[in-house]
Amino acid sequence: MIENQTRTRQLTRAAQPLIHCITNPISIHDCANIILAAGGRPIMAEHPAEVAEITSHAQALALNLGNITDARMASMPKSLKTAGSIHIPVMLDLVGTACSTLRYEFAQKLMNIHMPELLKGNMSELLAMSGQTAHAIGIDAGTQDTLTDANRSHLLELFQEKAAQWNTTLLITGKEDMVVSADKCTFIMRGTPAMSQITGTGCMLGMICATYLAVTDPFTAAVSAATEFGIAGEKAEKNSSGPGSFQVELFDQFYNLTQQDIF
Repeated sequence: MIENQTRTRQLTRAAQPLIHCITNPISIHDCANIILAAGGRPIMAEHPAEVAEITSHAQALALNLGNITDARMASMPKSLKTAGSIHIPVMLDLVGTACSTLRYEFAQKLMNIHMPELLKGNMSELLAMSGQTAHAIGIDAGTQDTLTDANRSHLLELFQEKAAQWNTTLLITGKEDMVVSADKCTFIMRGTPAMSQITGTGCMLGMICATYLAVTDPFTAAVSAATEFGIAGEKAEKNSSGPGSFQVELFDQFYNLTQQDIF
């Protein structure tokens, strides 16, 4: 898997894929820059009259439900239909689907239009989308939904069933991330609590996933993105003195990761 991760980064920088992002304005600047750092080229078009055309030129589509608006609710289905018709991969970040009926129902609508190749969310969001009881605190996962040794087998079975039913790959984020497909699963323990002290790191991870989706399969894209971004966070914490310097270091450390760093 390490060789796959290194190759994913190399392929991305060689291909410089265009990633069409329809995302929230809170983290849109950081999302664009992390795509650049990963080796892609971002375009953040969201007007309903142009999104289908923009998507038709892209190599991957990234949809993020954070800070949802009428305009983005009109745009996302159009882009998703285009992506499905021309067979470009899609990452859907299920932000807030465990705390908002509007977002939950909209996510269901999107999944019925065309199932994204990668669904990303925290444990509460993926539990909610799976029809289970969730304990979200706003857009954050509730402590009752934490992955533990006691519930690990149950959650793995649940999410593998859902991945098979939906024909997709799941990235379930938390202190310990899970990447689940119908026949594979891996657990990733990388990152630092400092990443939760600045806004947008979850959105940025989704954008790295989307960028890597343009050059590799969904499982490898999710594992590579979660591992690399987590390692970058660990390295950034060692070289920063607070959230401001951490944010700058996070971009630099991610951009400068080498094969030796990814272990």
